[in-house]
Amino acid sequence: MNNRIQRKIANLEGLQRFPAEDLFSYFTINKKDTILDVGTGTGYVARAVATKVDKVYALDSDKDILAYLMKTSDESGIHNIEPIVGDFKTIPIPKDHVDTAIASISLHEVKPLSVVLDQIRSTLKQGGVFVCIDIEKTENVSGPRVFSGEMEQEMMNAGFTIVTKSFPAMKLGKEPLYVIVGRK
Repeated sequence: MNNRIQRKIANLEGLQRFPAEDLFSYFTINKKDTILDVGTGTGYVARAVATKVDKVYALDSDKDILAYLMKTSDESGIHNIEPIVGDFKTIPIPKDHVDTAIASISLHEVKPLSVVLDQIRSTLKQGGVFVCIDIEKTENVSGPRVFSGEMEQEMMNAGFTIVTKSFPAMKLGKEPLYVIVGRK
């Protein structure tokens, strides 16, 4: 494994995160569900969800990070994650195939957001759920962010019906988070 990948993994694994287990309070999950983790990174969401469902697609643009995810999943006895190397703008999953899509701190750098949200929506079955967790844009924030109101509007423009919008007490560092759940 090269130094770039080792640094990226160390950075991703060292981040304070929204607890993956807390996700389950935002949507109903069934054993037979198929889940898409958009921007999976090292797979902290994918691995947590994989223990509860039959199939998880882990989408990321970095094949080396996905290789790391598969290695750690295998070491943990998790064998129902399918890694997908791909771009968020052209998600290589059939239409109407996924029950729930989750994007945890992965959409704030994507432009145009509308294209990605259309792609996520197309993968979802009718009635499927999209859970978006991201960092709220504030005056003191560093780096690219998407204001929760903008994300909500973009989701509605993509055809999602907003089910809930909340602001968990937990912060990422000092930055507030939001969770928006939309239904196809």
